[in-house]
Amino acid sequence: MLKNINYNILETITLISKSLYRYESYIKDAADCKACQELWSMFKEQREKELTMLLTELKRHMDEGLISFEGIDSRWLTGITE
Repeated sequence: MLKNINYNILETITLISKSLYRYESYIKDAADCKACQELWSMFKEQREKELTMLLTELKRHMDEGLISFEGIDSRWLTGITE
């Protein structure tokens, strides 16, 4: 099992990725409202920045060996277990 710190990063990456996919639909649905299109575009841009930050942090965890797993059944993960 992933430690909470790493699970939280991965879970948030997943949530943001899913929301980014939906923003394209929201922008298209707002074809008749320029203000709404701009709003959804701004939200999308903010989420893209958040995703980049989280991916950078996940890579740092991986590079520094901070990805570790809890539980006795994780021995097969040689090199990344504690």
